[in-house]
Amino acid sequence: MGKCLSSCADPTPSAEQNGGPKSTDPSQTVAYPATSLTTVPTHHHPPPPPSHHPQQSLGSVRSGRTDYYSNGSHTTKLPPTVQRKTSNGLDSGRRSYMPKGDISESKINRLFEQYKDESEDCILAEGTEKFCQDLCVDPAEFIVLVLAWKFQAVTMCQFTRKEFVDGCKALKADSIRGIQAKFPDLLEEAQNESKFKDLYRFTFTFGLDLEGGQRSLPCDIAIPLWKLVFTNKEPPILERWIQFLLDNQIRGISKDTWNMFLNFTEVVGADFTGYDDNEAWPSLFDDFVEYEMEKEKAKESGSEERTQERNLPVYYY
Repeated sequence: MGKCLSSCADPTPSAEQNGGPKSTDPSQTVAYPATSLTTVPTHHHPPPPPSHHPQQSLGSVRSGRTDYYSNGSHTTKLPPTVQRKTSNGLDSGRRSYMPKGDISESKINRLFEQYKDESEDCILAEGTEKFCQDLCVDPAEFIVLVLAWKFQAVTMCQFTRKEFVDGCKALKADSIRGIQAKFPDLLEEAQNESKFKDLYRFTFTFGLDLEGGQRSLPCDIAIPLWKLVFTNKEPPILERWIQFLLDNQIRGISKDTWNMFLNFTEVVGADFTGYDDNEAWPSLFDDFVEYEMEKEKAKESGSEERTQERNLPVYYY
């Protein structure tokens, strides 16, 4: 798994960039290991020519009757739009990109051939980066995680032929522009509560090195994946949770801890008023709440020495 990851200055778009609330408290910023979904060298391209269309990440830019998709570095023209009707025949006002004609499995396979590795029938890290470049997205953006979820990819930074072909069929797309056209629908689908829960659980397995027999996510992978999957709906306690993991040098996160964390964020609230120590939470959550309570007491007494000196044993949860 580690070979599929590389550090970068700002691997994921901020919540503000993706339509979330803008953070105003610099004290809440947490330094955490950064990740990208590929490890191939970064290529430096000359800056694009000036455009009359404002650039924005993960968004479409409309000018007159033309639509563009931009990742902040270059802009791609999207297919024409059509009005979508509701079941009662009324115009919903929502615009959707509709590719022309039926999808072709042969076209999907030809598209796969453009990115697959020379020695394996599989798209690996370098091919994934090129695929993302052609889609006009960064490999570390939320939409790429959603796309991997839709393709049911087993391994990070890798697509088998079956995953790619079946995924494109599920999207009803057989071209780069056809896949781009599905981005708004994919992002909307990820906002659905049950769909997001499925995406969240998928993310844990996606980050594992299954070939190496890995059963827990190392924290330097779990933390950026938490940041990534919560791009558009960050829990109020997420930054404090990450800081707790770093301060106490927690090495790994189990599947049970990962899955239960989503429920934990929904129950306890920002001030932990919903926390009940009689509930069957993983012990790491109990330690986290205790840690935060100690910090609050230390602030009230004007000293944080006791909290800073407290470190949990280094082990996997």
